[in-house]
Amino acid sequence: MSNYLSQTELRGLSRLGDIVVPGGYGQPSFSQTGCVSHIDELMSATPPADVKDFKLLMKVFSVAPEFIIRGILKLVDKNSAFPEPISGLLRLLSVGIKGVVFSLYYSNKTSDFYSGPSVHESMGYQVSCEKEELKGSAGQ
Repeated sequence: MSNYLSQTELRGLSRLGDIVVPGGYGQPSFSQTGCVSHIDELMSATPPADVKDFKLLMKVFSVAPEFIIRGILKLVDKNSAFPEPISGLLRLLSVGIKGVVFSLYYSNKTSDFYSGPSVHESMGYQVSCEKEELKGSAGQ
């Protein structure tokens, strides 16, 4: 459940996510992870007008044939072939569409029902910070 997106809009986001991040080669797909359940964390920091636009696009994606969604993604990827300001608008659309998908997927957050490897585990991604003891004073 989401405070921002309806079930229809969440379905559109899941369809989009599975096209952008289909999984394979040991990595889960976007929808398999259930990361869509964390959409409110992104939407809470998004300007209301952008949320409204995103919701509309996800409604369209929930019913659009897959080839339409793929076509839109290809169009925004070819933004440099268009003159400004169209090129700029397509770049913004690309960031708006793919940015949400990538932010959710690579956040490493999953639904409570997901039991597979995390996205970070499947990529072999590991971050560690080690604290080195400082010896002597700051002036030495």
